Amino acid sequence: MRSITTSLIIWLAALSFSQAQVKLSPYEKHPSVAHIPYSLLDEYAYQDQAIKQTIRKVAEFQINKYGPNIPVKNWLVGTFYSSLVGTYQVTGEEWYLDQAYAWGKRSEWDIHDPMHADDVCPGQTYLDLYEVKQEAEMLTNLESKLAAYFTQQEFTFRGRGNSQPKALTGRNLWHWCDALYMAPPVFARMSQATGDPKYREKMHELYWDAVDFLYSDEDQLFHRNSKAQSENDRTPNGKKIFWGRGNGWVIAGLARLIDYLPADDPMRPKYVTLFQDLAFSLARYQMEDGLWRASVNDPAWLPSKETSASSFYVYAMAKGINAGWLPREYFAPVVLKGWSGLMASVTPSGKLGYSQNVAGQPFEVRPQDNKDYAAGAFILAGAEMLKMNASQQLANLTQRSFEPRLVAKDGAWTWYNDERVIFHKGIFYASYVKRDGKSAFTAFGLESMGAVHAQREVILSTWNWSDDHNNAAFLPLKNDHILACYATHGKSKHFYQREISVARWKPAVPGEERSFEMINTRKGLTYQNLHRLSDEGDRIYNFFRGNNFNPNFVYSEDEAETWSEPIWLISAGTKSNKRPYVKYISNGKDRIDFLYTDGHPRQMKQNNVYHFYYSKGAFYTSKGTLIRTMEALKTDPIRPEEGTMIFDGSTDSGRGWVHDLEYDEEGNPHAAFISSPSGDMGTDMRYWTATFNGRKWKKEEIGFAGSNLYPKEQHYAGGIALYPANGNTVIISADVHPSTGEPLPKRRYQLFKGVKKGKSWNWEQLTFDPVFDHLRPVIVRGERNALFWFTGDYRTFLNYHTDVMMSYEF
Repeated sequence: MRSITTSLIIWLAALSFSQAQVKLSPYEKHPSVAHIPYSLLDEYAYQDQAIKQTIRKVAEFQINKYGPNIPVKNWLVGTFYSSLVGTYQVTGEEWYLDQAYAWGKRSEWDIHDPMHADDVCPGQTYLDLYEVKQEAEMLTNLESKLAAYFTQQEFTFRGRGNSQPKALTGRNLWHWCDALYMAPPVFARMSQATGDPKYREKMHELYWDAVDFLYSDEDQLFHRNSKAQSENDRTPNGKKIFWGRGNGWVIAGLARLIDYLPADDPMRPKYVTLFQDLAFSLARYQMEDGLWRASVNDPAWLPSKETSASSFYVYAMAKGINAGWLPREYFAPVVLKGWSGLMASVTPSGKLGYSQNVAGQPFEVRPQDNKDYAAGAFILAGAEMLKMNASQQLANLTQRSFEPRLVAKDGAWTWYNDERVIFHKGIFYASYVKRDGKSAFTAFGLESMGAVHAQREVILSTWNWSDDHNNAAFLPLKNDHILACYATHGKSKHFYQREISVARWKPAVPGEERSFEMINTRKGLTYQNLHRLSDEGDRIYNFFRGNNFNPNFVYSEDEAETWSEPIWLISAGTKSNKRPYVKYISNGKDRIDFLYTDGHPRQMKQNNVYHFYYSKGAFYTSKGTLIRTMEALKTDPIRPEEGTMIFDGSTDSGRGWVHDLEYDEEGNPHAAFISSPSGDMGTDMRYWTATFNGRKWKKEEIGFAGSNLYPKEQHYAGGIALYPANGNTVIISADVHPSTGEPLPKRRYQLFKGVKKGKSWNWEQLTFDPVFDHLRPVIVRGERNALFWFTGDYRTFLNYHTDVMMSYEF
């Protein structure tokens, strides 16, 4: 009964997955599977019994398909049988060993042409069996045939027609990427089996010459043939052609040879590094069904799933986790989703479908396509899934309180527009800028209070300007509508606004877009920061970078129907390019606090961090000393040094830049900023917090921030968010571990939660993404504080392909 249930579930899953076709534009970012929820079918697919039953069915189907005359000394069959010995070693089932042994005997433990990598492939099975049975005859023919590598200087390659003799180099012998699976693992195993290092040394010589011939350092993928010949080959969508199974052959070949290199082999780290680079690169192209496509980097060209490449990838990555070559936290989700997609491609009879036929490049794949090499790769993957204890990995992932959820499929923001996200009347409003240059927001209800309406994107701007500075700031109005203000990054002298009406069970509806001209100098307007003070008759303030590239503000006495003339807040000079940067926070009643710098750290090698506050018509230092009245400010803006210095940018800690401002548990201003002790380069930034206790600012360096996001902006860090009313908790983004500065895998920026206990900060990593950066966190005040951030490819403030995410628990 259990077997019938297994087949039925897998068959039903196969039906659902077989209908899925991926429709992407050729330039669309490949979806990450990291945040796709797991299902009951997934859970079943990870159970040991289900895995064992399925790989046995696949193996039996393939052997029955061969019939009584199983081919021998053949790469297709050799790839299949190379999976059986390893499965025996994991499951203990003698059946697998018996099948492989019988085939080896029929093959006479022999190969055809030793100079053709495909013909060498069967030797993997012979050597695997030798490891178990230690029968000398299993090595005799192999040793005899492989001797040619050490006695010949030239060879003639079979299959090249009337080709001239070639030198025994890697680029001549192993000139197609499949060869890196077929032959190198045999050489590595031969050295271990015979104790003779010559096989391993020959492999090193040939392998890396072939890699130089085939590997794209830029793409970290393998061309099927010469990279020089392949550079001009393009898919119909204009992308380079990288064959899915071709890269599967390479990464699986690495997985099958690294274990056979001695720990002290000086070349071993080089193989591991190549394996890691391939794994991280391939993870980028995994699709939402867990599988990859025949054209690995262009799934839109041939959108059907492809199981031969996918099986090799899942096998190799699972092996990498089990062997410690890949970080488990980063790759377990990739492997689990991949295995689930593979299981869904097996029919009740044990036929693994969607396997691309024999080829040397991407071709169309059909549900009925079934090949023995794909079955072998699937069985190898299943054996590694058993070693990995897949069910436990699922439990580890699904029991975490941190649960990322997708808010918007396309969006990014700068950290100088606030509030970027608000929680109002049970609804979240998250603003961002889309890749096409539209400023937009998504609104959705909070489940625990009863969903108000489903997630829905609303476009704000009538113009397009692709720049992450252009996201909106929100403020609730007294009529329960939402005020949204947004601007272009210095392109216009205006800011724009809409009044968004909301109603339960109905989508948010933006009113007419209005514009307000605020600039009389040539520098445009940037940033929006909205605050209301109830003690001032509910006056609304809008702070922005305006005249003379300096912080300015306007205010409204009539719920943003009209605005005052702009007032110059902080002066860095009338013809200066210093641009002080400001973070704002208000208590909504009678006070607004300002955290700011002298200017941009690109220009200001000594960039200090300061604070002052506004209350009851005047501006004060942190201790309450009057700086300016509002009336005096209109003709005499505040100079940076008139505020209270929190951080001195002239010390070895380097220049500062502000990131967040909140109030702590006592209602005191609580600041977050970075410093750059590495100077102009910004390759070593640090996160700091500082709190004013009524007498002085207490500041501390809390962790490493890592390196700059991209070269032009040397001081762009990943971002830090302060927890509202909690001075002991932060969320940061960094490409290093915040406590040690040790680089994270591939220097991908990940989120960390920091909690101060006593005098030290303890860090918990929240995201483990092998593909994308996770940037610019913001914690939203509300009945249930929530964390928002964006993730994806962020190249510059004008060039990004990112998704907006959130988590209720963190």
